[in-house]
Amino acid sequence: MFFLNRFSLVWVWVSSLDTTDIIGANIADGNIVDISTGAGYRIFYIRRSRYHKGLIAPPDDWIVYMTNSFEVLDKSVEFFSSPLERAREAYFEVIKNYVTGGIFGKAEKSVIPALGNSTLVTSRFEAEKRQWGEDWTYLGLTMTGCDRVQNVQDLISDIIKKNVSGGYMETGVWRGGSSIFARAVMRAYGEGNRKLFVCDSFAGLPPGERQLDSRDKGWDKTSYLEVGVDTVVDNFRRLSLLDHNVIFAQGFFNVSMPRLRYHLDQLAILRMDGDMYESTVDVLYHMYDKLELNGYVIVDDWTTATSDFPSKTAVEDFWAVHGLKPDIFRIDNTSVYWKKTVHVEVQYWRYKQSKFKVEDK
Repeated sequence: MFFLNRFSLVWVWVSSLDTTDIIGANIADGNIVDISTGAGYRIFYIRRSRYHKGLIAPPDDWIVYMTNSFEVLDKSVEFFSSPLERAREAYFEVIKNYVTGGIFGKAEKSVIPALGNSTLVTSRFEAEKRQWGEDWTYLGLTMTGCDRVQNVQDLISDIIKKNVSGGYMETGVWRGGSSIFARAVMRAYGEGNRKLFVCDSFAGLPPGERQLDSRDKGWDKTSYLEVGVDTVVDNFRRLSLLDHNVIFAQGFFNVSMPRLRYHLDQLAILRMDGDMYESTVDVLYHMYDKLELNGYVIVDDWTTATSDFPSKTAVEDFWAVHGLKPDIFRIDNTSVYWKKTVHVEVQYWRYKQSKFKVEDK
């Protein structure tokens, strides 16, 4: 495993602020650039700063070092793929293991998922559960599990190979791990010009008071799911993946999505991890028409072993009213994705009137 020694850990001490102020960055240095701000939301990016060094080297440095290492090894060990290809894959494995928590070995724990509890229980780290995303990480940065993180790599590789234009958006990011890994893949392939949109309230899930689905209640009662924007920004920085094309959209989606859609042109991948019905329609009705043909939608929360997530119902209602019948591809027991193959005119009037069912006229 390769860490550049000159890249030491830098702790940044900050105070907590509300959405009218950004947390976790050095405002005095002028590093924060607001794109749009208002009541209940803020859209911004952070300029790179030479004063902040990561725990892991940036992808360009990492890949150059590993490519050189493989070229030396290839003088005495026969291998059929290129040194550059193997260097990228080695880099992906390190970042993947960091964000999923596996890199920490015995120090990592499995947190037993439980909504509504202020204190959760841990058990010995179980790699099989982590593979399928069936536990929550203790030290890692994403609870999506290894298969879903691999899916992010696979789909980004696909849209690059097929020249599908546009950025990557994740709605519901927790500690930011899945988005961080997406940025690592983009940068490693020389696609750092693509925008990455990191969207969250950074204060947990909404209270579900819009009464769109009875199962939307209670998601806001779990403190473990509440991660501040300062933490997420710092996690990007620790892995040397914070740059000016990483756009943060802070606020509940019913407030942030209508504003954000005016500040982006195209999306190649839309990854939704909002769990709830209301969070899902907030995203679909504002962002689906931004998704390019042959782009992908990932739904992190589709089914459990015993029931469907409210987000699945929201997606199916969206399909029904727009006459869509896409092929669904399973990622693991919880998550799915589909490819956008036809243009659709989004019936935004339904969103404004909260009429999301076919029978709603």
